[in-house]
Amino acid sequence: TLTVNNVTLRDVPVRQAYDEIFSSAVAEYNEKQKRADRRIDSYYDKIKADKKKNPVYEVIVQIGDKSDTGNSAVAERQALERFAQEWEQRNPNLRLIGAYIHADEPDGTVHAHLDYIPVAECSRGMRIQNSLDRALQQQGFNSENIHKTAQIAWQDREREALCAICRELNIDVQRNQGIGKGRKYLTPQEYKRAAREREEKIQAQLKPLQNELEGYQRLSVSVKGSTLQKKKIPFTKRVSVSESELERVEEQARAYIVNRDEIDNVRENQEKNQAQENRLYSLSKELDIQSNRLDEREKRLDRKQQEVNEMYEQQRTVNEQLKEAKESLFNYKISFREHLDEIGELRMKLKQTEEQAKKDLAETQKQLREAYTSLKDVAQAIAMLVNDDTGTYKADLSSEQWRLVNAVRRYCYFALEDAKFNDLAEESKSYRGISKEIRHNMEIIRAKEQQHEQSYDRSHYDRGGMSR
Repeated sequence: TLTVNNVTLRDVPVRQAYDEIFSSAVAEYNEKQKRADRRIDSYYDKIKADKKKNPVYEVIVQIGDKSDTGNSAVAERQALERFAQEWEQRNPNLRLIGAYIHADEPDGTVHAHLDYIPVAECSRGMRIQNSLDRALQQQGFNSENIHKTAQIAWQDREREALCAICRELNIDVQRNQGIGKGRKYLTPQEYKRAAREREEKIQAQLKPLQNELEGYQRLSVSVKGSTLQKKKIPFTKRVSVSESELERVEEQARAYIVNRDEIDNVRENQEKNQAQENRLYSLSKELDIQSNRLDEREKRLDRKQQEVNEMYEQQRTVNEQLKEAKESLFNYKISFREHLDEIGELRMKLKQTEEQAKKDLAETQKQLREAYTSLKDVAQAIAMLVNDDTGTYKADLSSEQWRLVNAVRRYCYFALEDAKFNDLAEESKSYRGISKEIRHNMEIIRAKEQQHEQSYDRSHYDRGGMSR
């Protein structure tokens, strides 16, 4: 198995990482909240439940592929380890919680998995929060348009950092610039210029070969068209040639033989070059057609790009307005909730006040009824002076005394009626006798009289001798 080649550089559980990073900020936030339902129990669970947020982000880093790197590349592994070790120096707002070097794929390439949590300082809500856009912005990366976002700019910077590490470790790399700046595609004009340069280069290579070929061709003609200066020997079929003439012809023949193969090679190269020229001409024609198409396509793309830019600007304006509206709504909600809290407290105090008032009122009504009950008892007791069937309390009253008794009874009746104690008022009109309370006081007085063996002294009563 290849799993033994894997290396774990850092491995912090996600929930533990959230506690280490955000626990103090959560505590500060909860301490300021008056309402329990606005407090945060687990910031990790809150982010996990948010569909617009990611608790953890991952980036995969690889140098080359299986054709030039593979799994057993020592230098590339060192580069990946160093890239992970220097992560927090480059990215103070992207907290690295996991770093793993993997080389366990049979036909794969050694690569690194890096897990990180974006941490950004915020003015609203918690002091620090999970926000990738703000984290990158606080690292100096800002979005210009949909093609040049902060994340693309950050990825471009990270690729450059990896290339720098590779160069220090003598790893020959060609940077893939990715989506942001991108690989530079040639425009139609650049294609034409490259084709002309290629044609000029081929012509420059052909020129010395053509000159050499012409020299060989002249040499061939010279050999074929040369004649020997010969003399016929009399009486024989032989001729004589001078030694110098023979040497000249032999030299030309040797030169022709030596250069014949080169002439053939030159001719073959000339044919190949001619074929290349023909091919280049055909490609040039095809390129002209493609260039025209690319020109039209480029114009359409420019128009589309302009439309996209306009839509982007419009959307950015809408986003800014929406952001302002959300901020206003957020502030309004906070103010509204604070007022709701105050209203809740006032309602609670009002309820307590009402309950206390009800208790006080009930106690007052109880005391008041007791007082008016005493008044009713007085009216009934004084009536015994004029209407007592037993004869115990009935007195021989004068006309004025009789009027006084009836006036007191009448006064008590209307006082009870005005106080809305109609039941007590009706009872006061009857001759039902003396109440328990008054009888009790009479017993106390009788006991004191017996104890002191003296008659009841009204002056003593006036000085406070009466007690319950």
